[in-house]
Amino acid sequence: MNMKEKNKKVKSYALLVGVVLLALLIMLINRVNSRNGELVVVSVDGEVVKELAIDVDDEFEVTGFDGGKNKVVVMDGVCYVNEADCPDKLCIKQGKISKIGESIICLPHRVVVTIKGSEEKGELDSMSK
Repeated sequence: MNMKEKNKKVKSYALLVGVVLLALLIMLINRVNSRNGELVVVSVDGEVVKELAIDVDDEFEVTGFDGGKNKVVVMDGVCYVNEADCPDKLCIKQGKISKIGESIICLPHRVVVTIKGSEEKGELDSMSK
């Protein structure tokens, strides 16, 4: 391998490392700037079926499209789906959400659980910053 090829390879690796570091920095800034939400909004097929405060512990079942069931849990300031009768169970695997703009989506049942801020205060969510 001649010197030109080595120099090109080193520059390629440096560029790759730079891009990865930039991506990590953007993720870190986004995480630091994101705020905890105040409301959990549950919709089925685009229609809001339940809205509740994220700081009030609750557990309820949502009947989705074609009678599909999802069990939503709001506890200790986070929200998650812990049971679903959909075939892929991706809504369960999405884990816990608590930041403004985060969502859990169950496509087979057309259920969307979204974290929002307080509309009374006119707050911006993390997507509109």
